[in-house]
Amino acid sequence: MKIFIQFLIFLNFLSGSLCVSINYDQKNSFDEIKRNLLNNNNATKQLLSEKELKLIRFISYLTYMQTTGTNLTWKGWEKNYDGSQLDLDAIRYPLAHIGYTAAALAHRTPNYRELAIKILKDTIERMLKIEVWGYIDHYWKKAATFPDPVSYENIMYSGHLLQLLTLYESISGDFRYDTDGFDFLWNKTDYPITKIHYTTTKLAYAIYDQMNEESSAGVSCEPGWIYTICQNHPHLGFRLYDLVHNNSRKFSQISSKWKEYLKTHALEDIPLYKKDRYFKMLYQRETHIWVPFFASTGNDGWNLAWMSSWFDYNETSNFICDGWKIMYNNQYWKPSENSTLPGCFLDSGGYIGVRMQLNSWVATSFYPVVEKQCSIEATEKLNCTYSWFENNFGTLLDTDNDHYFESYYYETNTFYSNWVTSNILLSLLMGENGYNTRSFLRTIYNSKFYEKFLNNEPEVLLVEYPSIRVTRAQYDSSTKSLLINFNTEKPMILSTIFQIKYPNSLLSISNITRDNYSDGFTVNQISNVIIEIQYTYNTIDKQETEFNILFH
Repeated sequence: MKIFIQFLIFLNFLSGSLCVSINYDQKNSFDEIKRNLLNNNNATKQLLSEKELKLIRFISYLTYMQTTGTNLTWKGWEKNYDGSQLDLDAIRYPLAHIGYTAAALAHRTPNYRELAIKILKDTIERMLKIEVWGYIDHYWKKAATFPDPVSYENIMYSGHLLQLLTLYESISGDFRYDTDGFDFLWNKTDYPITKIHYTTTKLAYAIYDQMNEESSAGVSCEPGWIYTICQNHPHLGFRLYDLVHNNSRKFSQISSKWKEYLKTHALEDIPLYKKDRYFKMLYQRETHIWVPFFASTGNDGWNLAWMSSWFDYNETSNFICDGWKIMYNNQYWKPSENSTLPGCFLDSGGYIGVRMQLNSWVATSFYPVVEKQCSIEATEKLNCTYSWFENNFGTLLDTDNDHYFESYYYETNTFYSNWVTSNILLSLLMGENGYNTRSFLRTIYNSKFYEKFLNNEPEVLLVEYPSIRVTRAQYDSSTKSLLINFNTEKPMILSTIFQIKYPNSLLSISNITRDNYSDGFTVNQISNVIIEIQYTYNTIDKQETEFNILFH
């Protein structure tokens, strides 16, 4: 039941408003600009849907919205938090994937990165907490490096951390984790308190050196065992590190070594299984002997979802898409167990799939991410996958107890709800199947994203989220037009503000309209590079608005 909340906020307009007018010719040019922006089948030019917005609200709730200063709480993480952190129900996997999804959000609203940065930074801060990596005494208590969690093995943690750190640098342009560094604080009972200092660069070296010493370039997850699913993440981190650090250390050159080992040794070759399995799962570091029969659909999905972004350059390779075809044609596709709730899912693949916890929820949630990197048309498998999640697990949530369901997630009644939700949101942010969508993730890992805001493009700042949500923020350099769409989280009457920062050495504001009119807002020049726009939602009937800002 919707609760209509009306907030009447009477704010005096700030003095010194910049008056902006518009004539008929300018209105027509705005209409033409908007049509040009929307003509291409590109996710960044499409408005975020209400479902996407509610999913984003959920991952915001899981991260920065419950953080105050250095105080982190873990509401919504209870099932993962109470576990041993040794298996796939550990916090680190869904937490890292939330960070990866936040980076995708920045690329989906490419001139509004503020929310994505908040989520991404919070995932890093949480990853650094001992609650996430404190399991190391189970495996490495007797190692000479203990309690350092990243210098030896444990790529199942360190690889994700490196990917998150380099994503944060790429999206934000903030290099604090490399210049100031960060600490791992070991303070478990019955152990001496130890603080271990790292930087992004030091972490990259710790991983690189292990790869360089191992002939396959693989790094162990658990002691002595190298899993294929863990290796993509450090290579994505290396690729981004070299890009944002101007190729100063060439960490990513080691990726070719692992790439060749993958192509030569990692494909499933047991005749009974190769029809439905693409990658082997793990091998022993000392002998390079692969464990037979351990492949599973979830193993393939996780591998294929993240491989192309470091493995390929301009196009998704046949090596990746041959794996997608095996997933697509897999005998383990099953219809929804409840015939009244349509959909289909990938079974975990028998005993080993279940034992390794690469279960049907995780396996199926990776499928849309894989398909969209290979197929330019949506298949029936994609549609029935989405139907399975929506019809069986889609759940509205009121996280702030105001009797309004502002969030949405997939409640699987297992440890995997947060991870599955993040994967599905990631696939939605990629957009509908198409040529641009195939390269969406590769673009993220081949982009010094923050750089465009230094010299070329404007960005939207200080949006009053979550009351106000950005559904599109897209700058067209050919027309020098910034198109921004906002809507409210719930029906309300309110006054709100946002800012636009722009490189004034290249851009000057020519005109501004709201919903094709030059009134209904005020503009104040805050500095020579920032304007502040104030506007009001004066009816609960219309909760969406659009701004066009034209530069010259």
